[in-house]
Amino acid sequence: MYYNGARSFLISFFVSLFTSIIVCVVFFFVIPFVRTSADVVVPELLGSTAEQARVIAESRELLLIVGGEEENENVAENLVCRQMPLPGSVVKNKSTITIFMSKGSSFIVLPDFKEQGLSEATVKISELGLKIGEVTSEENSIVDKDKIIATIPESGTRVKKGDVITVVLSRGTELAEVPRLIGKSLSTAKRIIEDNGFTVGRVSWEVSTEYNVGIIMRQSPRAGKMAKGGSKVNLVVATVLE
Repeated sequence: MYYNGARSFLISFFVSLFTSIIVCVVFFFVIPFVRTSADVVVPELLGSTAEQARVIAESRELLLIVGGEEENENVAENLVCRQMPLPGSVVKNKSTITIFMSKGSSFIVLPDFKEQGLSEATVKISELGLKIGEVTSEENSIVDKDKIIATIPESGTRVKKGDVITVVLSRGTELAEVPRLIGKSLSTAKRIIEDNGFTVGRVSWEVSTEYNVGIIMRQSPRAGKMAKGGSKVNLVVATVLE
């Protein structure tokens, strides 16, 4: 009876020992192999080209597909701007990563075209994906004739590709010939000044024995001089000594 009990003990001992060895082998060798062969950490692909992303994905034994293009202000054109699953996700081996490529932003900060010629600005505006719309002009004493004074919208504005830009050109300073006013009455002189695009400036009175009272005896600028439109013409009117 003692012999049978010892035998049973030894059998139980060796069965337990063998089971423990099997469990240890599975835990230390089989389970890690199964996990690493099945789980993969998704790599960071943002900012990569499509080819670079493909090489990175294949190195992790993952599949890659391009899901399309998206507008993105922060990622340059033709670079990965979004991916699914997200970087750092754990997926099964041979899983698929979908990437989306940036086609840049449709918004542009409008440059300053001031003092550029129309043809030069037209080329640059076209290269930005914008269109030239109405071209207007206005008098300007600072910017040379036929050069750009401003655009509408103004420089620094965020515009979208395809938007139409209005250009304002300088006509320069328009000059006109100052009319002859000497010998005219004050009222007539004022009318002539305004009809010729000038404004009446300072009117002063001086005693004269040559001109009748109320007649223009001197003017400034002188008659025949070219002056800027809208500028003032000063008059000296004859009077008598009281």
